[in-house]
Amino acid sequence: MLLKNHRSAASPLSRPNLQIKSIKTFTKHKGFTLVELMIALVLGLLVSAAALQIFYTSSVNSRRQEASSQIQDNSIFGFSQIQQHLRRTNYGAKPTASRDEYFMNHLTPQGGVVLTAPTGTGGKWLEGNLSGLVLNGAAIPAALLTSSGAATSISNLDGIANSDQLTIQYQSSRAGLFDCEGTVIPENFYVIERYFVRMDNTVTPAAPSLACASAIYNYDEVAAGSASGLDIASYTVPGETDTTPNNLQGNGTIIIPSVDYFRVMLGISTSTGFATNPAGSVISYMAIPETTDFTTAFDNRRIVSLQLGILARSTNPTATPQANSDLRFTVLDQADQSLNATEVQGPTHLRSVYETTVLLRNARGGL
Repeated sequence: MLLKNHRSAASPLSRPNLQIKSIKTFTKHKGFTLVELMIALVLGLLVSAAALQIFYTSSVNSRRQEASSQIQDNSIFGFSQIQQHLRRTNYGAKPTASRDEYFMNHLTPQGGVVLTAPTGTGGKWLEGNLSGLVLNGAAIPAALLTSSGAATSISNLDGIANSDQLTIQYQSSRAGLFDCEGTVIPENFYVIERYFVRMDNTVTPAAPSLACASAIYNYDEVAAGSASGLDIASYTVPGETDTTPNNLQGNGTIIIPSVDYFRVMLGISTSTGFATNPAGSVISYMAIPETTDFTTAFDNRRIVSLQLGILARSTNPTATPQANSDLRFTVLDQADQSLNATEVQGPTHLRSVYETTVLLRNARGGL
């Protein structure tokens, strides 16, 4: 009896059954196997690759859209400004012995598309589009006139070393007008504007761009008909005493950035009834004559409109599936043109052709 009571008083730790039960209460923790880790790693890489592809595609598309907007903004805004100035062409022109002031050609004094300038032969300066005018006491250089493939106008096309140059002339009809360089034109003064392609060295890297240089002058018949002519190196603003220098021979102001090529076509016609019978008017387009025999080239036809075309490019390079060597362009009558060797080896840019036709309203009247 005493033994039985002793066993019942024993410590719980001395009981084998209780000790085994406490060990069974421990929990086992499982981890990832090597196969599971590899599968998770592959899936993660696939998701990352897809995300990177989406990011790259979005980045490329964004750059292309930015480049496209760049070209459109520069070209459309630039063309809009040029069109305004071209529509003034021939305003204030003077008649000749055989034609009135509305018949615009290479002989129209003080107006139109400037194709000729007086040479001063025999001391006479009253001839050509720039009748009576001289520059720095000498004949105005032919390099400043409208010409096809002008030496002063560069090109990035293969086989076409130079772009065209367009020089126009008009009279300011009212106060508050500006020339292509942003200079205020005094009322009734004349303006000569020269459009050409040159390198723009203000950007990095330097890029060819369409520029405009101008000259302002106050026409005086006495000075124009004198032996020395009317010098357009500078002019005097009414109410001022100091002279203001002109910039017709200079680099001018950039009108449209990043232009690879500039082309001009002349709209010519024998029709006279533009105002009374516009439907019966016939206009054909020709390149700027390369010959100096303009009488034969025009054959009694007058200039009534202008066509301009440019090959514009984005300022910044952009990704494109086409190499520069595969690109082909048509600018007005210049079809299937490619880039020159220097541009082919350079970075890829987004490029686009822009063209416009301007009817010269001051050339539609007369006989």
